[in-house]
Parts: sequence; C-alpha cells; structure tokens
Amino acid sequence: MHGDLMKLEMPSMGTLSTKAEILRALPEGNNLALREVRLEDSLQIIAWRNDPVLGKFMTREKLTLVQQEEFFRNYQTRTNDYYFIAEFKRSRKPAGTIALANVDLAARHGEVARLIVDPGARLFLVEIFDLLFAFAFVQLGLSVVVAKVQNRNVASKSFHIRLGFEIESIAPNAWWNGDDVITFRMSREDYPRLKQAWSALLLDAREG
Repeated sequence: MHGDLMKLEMPSMGTLSTKAEILRALPEGNNLALREVRLEDSLQIIAWRNDPVLGKFMTREKLTLVQQEEFFRNYQTRTNDYYFIAEFKRSRKPAGTIALANVDLAARHGEVARLIVDPGARLFLVEIFDLLFAFAFVQLGLSVVVAKVQNRNVASKSFHIRLGFEIESIAPNAWWNGDDVITFRMSREDYPRLKQAWSALLLDAREG
C-alpha cells in the first residue's frame, strides 16, 4: 500500500459507506499493521493506561476493567471513531494503541486520540503515526488530522514538531489539570513531502 501513498487518490464519498466496510482493509507498514481494537484487548490497555509513566498525561484516576469494557461498547456505537491496536506483523504482539476520533467526512477532518506506545515499541512510533496517516488521508480521504497535546508533555510536543505537525492553536488552561492544550495540525497536502523526510525512521524488519 505504501508504494501508492504519494498518489493520494481521494476516495469518492460514495465509496465510504459503513464503518465495517472501511475497516475491512487496513494499512500495513514494514513492521506493523493496524487492526481494530477488540474487547479482549481490555486488560492490555488497562495495563498501559495505568502505568505511571505511560499514563502520566492521560487520566486522573486508575482505569478499571469495567470502565474499559464500557468504553469499548460505547465506541462500537460511534461511526466517527476508529480505534486501533498497532501490532507487529510477524509475532502479532501489540505495540500500542492509536485512534482517529471525531471524524467528519464532510469536513474531511479527524483527530489523533488514545495514543499509547509500549516501552518495547518506542522505535516504531513513527510507523504507528504513518499507518494512521495512511488510513486518514488515503483510505478516508481526509484533508486534515489534528492532535491535542498537553503543554507539559515535552516529549510528545517535540515528537509532533519533528514529524512536521504545525501548531494550529494553543488553548490556555484547557486540560483537565489546568495546563494549556496545544493543537497540532497535519495536512493531507503536506504529508507526502514530510513522509519522505522521515522515511528513514520507518524501520525495516527490526522487531524486538
């Protein structure tokens, strides 16, 4: 699939029917593939979310199994939300989660959400984002993907800037803990050029 990314042919709105149909074929990279999250992923997601380092900027409280399962059931009813596990193609070991939420097909707009990367898969963070961009820009034909990042999350801010996201806006005191929220923006137009710039980071067959 990635060999055709530079063409970025936009699908017609008529071809984007149901969520199930959209999710039938998902992007694969050198090492990772996306698949839709499943109920049986709940324990792994809880372990990641409740990790003091991985979950530091996500929630105020520990996530319970009941809460995650309820969130999953609610997710299944939403047609504008695509929640993924990124997993290694060879071992099927989960590398992390990422979602494309608040998708507006008419406005061609979506938002990165629920990003968690397993400590053993940090080298593959760029590939996880690249797979999400392929889904958003190629499969869905979106024009813009945004990502909201807490100002104190220095590592995340630096990563988005290195990847080529532009700062769209800063909302003072908008995070649940009173911190500022930075909205980063990636456009379908800029994606091919930026992908070339960081293509060397799409590691080839180095699964640990």
